[in-house]
Order: sequence, then structure tokens, then C-alpha cells
Amino acid sequence: MQKRVLSLVGFNSSDEIEQYLDEFADMQVELSYKMDKHFLDKVAPMLSGRVASVHACCPREPIFPNFGSHDQEVLKASYLAVEESFRTASKFHSDILVLHPGYVTDFAIPSDNQKRKELLSDPSFLSYVFKEEGSICSSSYPQSDIYRSHAEQAIKEFQKVALLGKTYGVRLAVENLNPRVGYLFQTPQEMVALTRDNPDLYLCLDVGHLWIASCLYDFDYFAGIKTILDTNRVINCHLHANSSNRLEQKYSDDHQSLDTYGFPYESLVAILLETKANLVLETVENPRENTLLLNALMDRKH
Repeated sequence: MQKRVLSLVGFNSSDEIEQYLDEFADMQVELSYKMDKHFLDKVAPMLSGRVASVHACCPREPIFPNFGSHDQEVLKASYLAVEESFRTASKFHSDILVLHPGYVTDFAIPSDNQKRKELLSDPSFLSYVFKEEGSICSSSYPQSDIYRSHAEQAIKEFQKVALLGKTYGVRLAVENLNPRVGYLFQTPQEMVALTRDNPDLYLCLDVGHLWIASCLYDFDYFAGIKTILDTNRVINCHLHANSSNRLEQKYSDDHQSLDTYGFPYESLVAILLETKANLVLETVENPRENTLLLNALMDRKH
């Protein structure tokens, strides 16, 4: 059954969460990678029975798992981090873990945003940068030898990660990323490739990230949505808008309200309602207003 879900990524206090849940009794939540163990323990009682999915790493870790790495120590740390998130999902009786798919480097990836930006400014990435603001990659980046090497490594490791999740009763849902140097799996074709030869792996379709990718790689957005949905592996969808514009060559991962920047959210949600995937609001602003928008569209369908 398709679930209505709000990511807790935009919440900073337990009072905010409690107020939201009191108003929207039918909504479930996705635990955020920004929640440290103390905060998670504090809000756990009010979230009982309402966690649809967990976004790794949860609780927050110093790193994001990097299964594209060839460094055995980085892989070891990545497995330890993701297993802790599988435990969190199991504890909250959630059967979906959302995971960023890995990175075009052997380095460990800091979860701290500023430290991650500093890493991505390393000289090894510079030749692949198309637009300095946001470290946006060139359109030929996914065809480069270094990109393909790390993508192949990630696909191989994901077979093991998905099987690890099964031991906890949790499905691994790999998320498409935005077109930034160092980020893997940005295009519809790459998401299709992820599912080949790995029947235990599922997908999280991030519609905002795909919007940015469509602007950079110049593909039809809704055709890209269909390509990913046609894998029949999409079990989670992250919903948010951003200010990206292909004519202005602007590529920004804003995670803003659905009805901003002319984002075609109504047409998009109509398509997603024909699937069984959970619809997860991942906006960092206006949770109440975005919930009302999503509920109106879903109620119209029913």
C-alpha cells in the first residue's frame, strides 16, 4: 500500500515533530541522516509505528557510506555504518533503507556538508567540473574511465549490501544523485543498470535530483521518470522542487516546496500515484503547506 510520508530532514526539535504529527495523523515519516543518536532516542516514543523509511546514515555518522571505493578500510567503515542504519530501520519496524549510491573516489566521504565541499574541491576532481558553483560536473563525466570504475565497484558491493539488509528484513533502496563531481548514478540509464543482475536491490527515485540531471544532460524529464519507473524497483520517491533551469545553466539542489519555480509537481504526482512507491516529502521548508498539497493530490486520486 502506497504511503504518505514526510522526511524529518527539515526538523530541528522534538516539539516541531510532535506538533506536525498531532496535526497530520495519517502521515508517516522518514528518519533523516541528520539525526544524531541523542535526538533519535528522544523522539523515538512519538514515532512508534509511524516510520515508513530510514535515510542512511541514521543515526548520523561522520561519513556517508562509499561503496564505490576500492579502499578496503573505507569499505569496512561503510559496511559498519550502513549496518547500523539497517538496525535502526529494524528497530522502528521499517522495511526500507534509502542509501546514496557511492562516490567517484576512494576517499571516505564526510557527512558534514562543509567538509564534503572541501573534499570535492580536491585537484583530482577539477578537470571534470563544468560549473564551479555547486561543483557541477561536465555532461561527459559518466562516460569517463574513473567514473565507470567506481560505478562498477559500487554495483558489485550493492549485491552484498542488499543481502545484508535482507537479514534485517529491510529492503535497500538506492537513490539517484544530482550531477556533481564525485557523485555516482545520476541518470535514468544508470539507475536501470543498478537493477540488472541484482534482484534484491530497489530504488528511491529522487524527483528533484532527476530534474537537475535533466537540465544538465538535456534529456526529457518525464521520459526519464518513466525509464526509472519501468524497472518496477522503485519503492520510495523523494519529492521536492529546485531552481534548476537548463536555459540559464543553473543547477541547484534546493529541496524547496513543491509549488515553487514552476516545478510540474501535479503531473508528476499523478504519474507516481499509479505506482505502489511511497511518496516522501523531502522539502526543507513549509512541511505543513507541502503536506496539504500532497494530500489534496492523493485524495483527488481516491
